[in-house]
Amino acid sequence: MSGKTMYKNPPIIERVIGVYTDIKIQPEVFEAKMPEWIAKIQDHYPISKPIAEWTLNIKEVKGVPMLQGVMPKAEIIQMFWKLHRNKQQVHGMRLRPDRLVFHVCREGDIIHDFDEIYVEMERWIGKWMEHFEVKALKGVTAEYFNRLNGAITPQFIQPDGGIKIAEALVMFANIPGKYTTVTPPYDNKIRLIVDAKRPCCFDLRVMADDEVRSSLKIDFIVSTCGQEKAISAKDALDEIQIAHDVILEQFDCFFTKQAKESFVPYGIPDPKPSK
Repeated sequence: MSGKTMYKNPPIIERVIGVYTDIKIQPEVFEAKMPEWIAKIQDHYPISKPIAEWTLNIKEVKGVPMLQGVMPKAEIIQMFWKLHRNKQQVHGMRLRPDRLVFHVCREGDIIHDFDEIYVEMERWIGKWMEHFEVKALKGVTAEYFNRLNGAITPQFIQPDGGIKIAEALVMFANIPGKYTTVTPPYDNKIRLIVDAKRPCCFDLRVMADDEVRSSLKIDFIVSTCGQEKAISAKDALDEIQIAHDVILEQFDCFFTKQAKESFVPYGIPDPKPSK
């Protein structure tokens, strides 16, 4: 598809692609049409698990964040999953009034592939737009969520549980000055402009994983949602392909040569375990 290097054992735990509406679906229309949509996808995504996302209205007053109002607001995210032999959540569809999103999650040593969610987007994007009366789209996102930890990348874990981040990521490999030992907490984010005219942006986030000790999140996100012109479903599918190519390109740029060799590029035999 892209000609970029692919790996047998990358640290990817989840791949996500999404398309965003040019005009947000009205909440009453979204809710009224949801039962019929659930019936349409029942054979493919029979497991429904709505998620409530709570938001607080915070305003900055003289540099101090202040909570505005008393009651937080909840938005219901409609989440659907395919059946799985071990009842795991691996292939998912997520809907909000302004987007359609597909997920594929890692299950142990099974990495899964970008194509598995791309074909789902191809299958459902037109039906979703027709059903919810979406006339046009404003952009797409593609996201790869990576983890460095003892279960996925033991090659970068020290005996004391620390993470050899400088051996894995180029941006931490050449720290200037005499203080070069990188240690938690990790909280880094950068944005690169891929195409200013579209526009298309690449975000890299490196953060400590609060849920797993000695684990590091490395997330790649490509977005074209800032563009001014509305786009069609076909345009969105093309942009998802472009976004995926950018992620593969940046994967090769940001992970070190040592890291990429340990992920085992296709065409290279798996390294033999040491005796």
